[in-house]
Formats: sequence, structure tokens, C-alpha cells
Amino acid sequence: MIYMGDEYGHTKGGNNNTYCHDNYINYFRWDKKEEASSDFFRFCCLITKFRHECESLGLNDFPTSERLQWHGHSPGLPDWSDTSRFVAFTLIDSVKRELYIAFNSSHLPVTVTLPDRPGYRWEPLVDTSKPAPFDFFTDDMPERDVALKQYAHFLDAHLYPMLSYSSIILLLCPGDGDGDGDGA
Repeated sequence: MIYMGDEYGHTKGGNNNTYCHDNYINYFRWDKKEEASSDFFRFCCLITKFRHECESLGLNDFPTSERLQWHGHSPGLPDWSDTSRFVAFTLIDSVKRELYIAFNSSHLPVTVTLPDRPGYRWEPLVDTSKPAPFDFFTDDMPERDVALKQYAHFLDAHLYPMLSYSSIILLLCPGDGDGDGDGA
């Protein structure tokens, strides 16, 4: 959950129940937001923009099985047990094609197997375990191609490594998906 002020590190001194404080604890510090120009603020702006671009992230009804598939460490095999600390799903989107979204709330890293989509490939958009600006891939990100190549051997094998306490969003993009990069 993100609260007003989180984008510039407004901790409220650790007080999570500040409704009765009419003082600096609750005031939004516009000067701090401007001086911070933080990576978290950048991330918040990008993820908010992405959410508005995806029609499937703003549905009025719960998505049906035609649009939503649940996954675990392997496609189509979610683990709903009490001990599971991982959940993933794919979501069909009329604007972005298909999204793969996963959350690893374990203290252990995992390598997930991605759904195979012949003729397409998965491309990272968000990985919260990475430092900025590599936590959110944009077209104008410095060294974007180099960063994408670092993922290539995993993605070519339909795998993705996730660190502990992280989340990812992958986009389905046109491509051959066989790893040779020839598009055929």
C-alpha cells in the first residue's frame, strides 16, 4: 500500500495512525518531494502511467478464465497452500497483449517457468529487485539493450529469476521465442 508522502520518504516517524495530528507529521512536504526527485517517485509515476495504459488493470468486473490464468513456479500450477509465498498470473490485455505478473514474498529467491507462447517472447517491464532505473524498463532508459541482453538466456528458456521479496511484470512481445533472434 502506498500513502501520500511515500514518494519522497515521508515516514511519519513510524506512526501509522496519525489522523489526530494537525502538525508536521501529517503535512505533505512539497519542498521535500521536489528536492528528493527520488527513484521511488519516478517508479510511482511510471507504474501509475502503465496502469492507466492497461485496460485489463481497470476492469469493472472480476476477470474470467478467458482473460486470467493463475500460475505458481510453473505455468498453470498455482500453490494455494498456507506455506506458499509465491503467486503469479497472466492477464490478457487489449492494449498490451498479455501481462505476466508475479510476487515472491519469500525470503528465498526462485526461478519461475514462464508460460510458453509460440511466436512471442516475454520481455521484462518491472522488476522491483533491481536498482533504479532498471526496476522499470522504459524506451529511453540508459543501457536498455545491455540490460535486456542480461535477461535473454533466461527468457529464451522461458525462465525468470526472482529475488526474495520482489515482484515482476513481463510483457508479451512479438518474436519467435526460440532464442535465436531471427524472428522466424
